[in-house]
Amino acid sequence: MLRMAAFALFIALISAAPASAQRGGPASVFADPVIEREFSRDIEALGTLEPNEQVDLSLNASDRITALYFDDGERVRHGKTLLSLAQREQLALVESAEANVEEAARQLERVVRLADAEAVSQSELDRAQRDLDAAQANLRALQSRQKDRVLVAPFDGVLGFRRVSVGSFVRPGDVVATLIDDSEMNLDFDVPSIFTRSIQPGTAIIAETDDLPGEVFEGVIETLDNRIDPVTRAIRARATIPNTGLLLRSGMFMRVTVTADPRNSLAIPEAAVQPVGPKTFVWRVSEEEGAQKARRVEVDLGQRADGYIEVVSGLSSDDKVITEGIIRVREGTEVRLRERTMLSPEGALAGRGRGGANGSAGAAN
Repeated sequence: MLRMAAFALFIALISAAPASAQRGGPASVFADPVIEREFSRDIEALGTLEPNEQVDLSLNASDRITALYFDDGERVRHGKTLLSLAQREQLALVESAEANVEEAARQLERVVRLADAEAVSQSELDRAQRDLDAAQANLRALQSRQKDRVLVAPFDGVLGFRRVSVGSFVRPGDVVATLIDDSEMNLDFDVPSIFTRSIQPGTAIIAETDDLPGEVFEGVIETLDNRIDPVTRAIRARATIPNTGLLLRSGMFMRVTVTADPRNSLAIPEAAVQPVGPKTFVWRVSEEEGAQKARRVEVDLGQRADGYIEVVSGLSSDDKVITEGIIRVREGTEVRLRERTMLSPEGALAGRGRGGANGSAGAAN
């Protein structure tokens, strides 16, 4: 009943308007103010997730594995020891080199004392210093090779499947496991080259995947490729997405929405626009000599979004435009602005409470 009353009142307004116009009375219309809202260009693409860092762990030495210190899928910290090779022979070589360094240092001390007493030549002193330097260099080389027999994590991350066991013989380059840093994920996707100016490092993106229904991930574009693919005419972009909940995994297929060119602009409802050939017009409500009149104004329009359209030029923020009842107005027609609340069931009942006849007369006047 309430909806029927509101509908009947709206029909009365429409039917009364031509008669009122013929009698020279103002036409009843609905108008909306020009508002300011945010517009942006949404570019859709498809991409694949990759970890922030990824490395295949391997050793620089050949020998048998004597100890493993990690499990499949374990999260490790930078510097954690993951495995070690047989160390006995290498340890003996290091101890021998350390002994040679100590002996060369003692020989140098004796030669220095003799040189102070002018008992040996300068060449003897130089030879002793050279022997010490050589012994120290040999020790550093052996210690470096000893470190190559121990594998440590180069950064924080999560390990994949272990590919070796205790007792396995490994050679330089053999992959022990894969370590990835998934604290932040890289999302690579292709964008048509016509949008090159619209996307820059720092442009916001939103990503979703069917693997995680209902989850929305936000990130920013970090880099753009230095070339456009000559076949697809697209440029590759890389965005970073924080993986705080560790829900994202490498290889996930993502739908990407790039929010490009964000801006605040004047906007009007799409219903207010009247296209005439290549031009577009709106009816602006103008206050003239104490009366409200309709004036047709040419406008330049931009992007559309959610029932609103961007106004590039032709209107200001304090204007009002007619959205309903346009068919009843002409240039300079006096108009009467109606409140939209009168179309609601509550507004209709209020109008009936004031008297149906008076309400109709008010619509006609």
